[in-house]
Amino acid sequence: MAYNDPQLVHLDTMLTQISVGYENPAAYVASMLFPTVRVAKQSDKYFVMTREVWGRETNDIRAPGSEANELPAMTLSRDTYFIEEHALEGVVADEELENADSPLTPAQDTTEQVTNTILLNRELIQMRLATTVANYATNYSATLVGTAQWSDYTNSNPITDVRTAMKKIHDTLFMDPNTVIMGYNVYWQLQEHPDLLARLTYQVPQIASDAQIASVLGIPNFVVAGGGSLTNVYGQAETFGYTWGRDVVFAWVPPNPGRKVPAFGYEFVLPYGGGNVQPVERWREEKRKSDVVRVSRRYDTKLIAVDGSGDSVAGYLIKDAVA
Repeated sequence: MAYNDPQLVHLDTMLTQISVGYENPAAYVASMLFPTVRVAKQSDKYFVMTREVWGRETNDIRAPGSEANELPAMTLSRDTYFIEEHALEGVVADEELENADSPLTPAQDTTEQVTNTILLNRELIQMRLATTVANYATNYSATLVGTAQWSDYTNSNPITDVRTAMKKIHDTLFMDPNTVIMGYNVYWQLQEHPDLLARLTYQVPQIASDAQIASVLGIPNFVVAGGGSLTNVYGQAETFGYTWGRDVVFAWVPPNPGRKVPAFGYEFVLPYGGGNVQPVERWREEKRKSDVVRVSRRYDTKLIAVDGSGDSVAGYLIKDAVA
């Protein structure tokens, strides 16, 4: 069968490779909190396991001729995800292709621009989920004000605040949080905080490094959220700022997603044909004398280890850590 429609969509393998390769720039860190889980359906249910899987002390002595004590059935609940498609397009005009000087590559540059915006939107969705107090169980967040903020080098106690956060998560999961994401403004202030520098025995730096901060906090995955984005709408005066604000998120993130494994959150992703999670499609529009490039991703982000009200107990949020 012959195809003579110039507007047929073509899955561009080369541009898809560019898009996938652009997926984890340093500017996007929220995926450290929400590992990707591939799913087969747009919407489905998943089991929420209770603490029954941990077990409890139970009499296991069996007298001769008697039956062994029987454990009661485990309690299960369910939650659901619903995946929406996120897609944006960019236009590559023939004139751009004909006149572009090296090193400009219009099709690749457009793919990167569209991919960047798709990933920025995902970052903002996940960041807002992780930095909203209402998404945390009672006493799993703290909002600092006045002299308690870490920008007050005389009165604040960041190490105490961090230990409070870590202990709270351990009280529930019996595991220390292994990941912290800190907004750059918080990081910049914490580097010179006397409370932190005093813990660096025999090193006496004027400004603490990332590795030194991580060692003092006792958290292996220390992530500084230093990415920025434009905040104005198209056509208006340019404004911009850090993508992450003045918050700190502590979380338990499993090395590998799995059943019966507590987790702060997951990104449920529905792949496209061929298993692509972020394909690039390109087609021709003759009336415009242009190629159109479209990048798509289908996902939903969920908090996983939650209490009965659906609030996270695998994370702790320090809101407004600095002024």
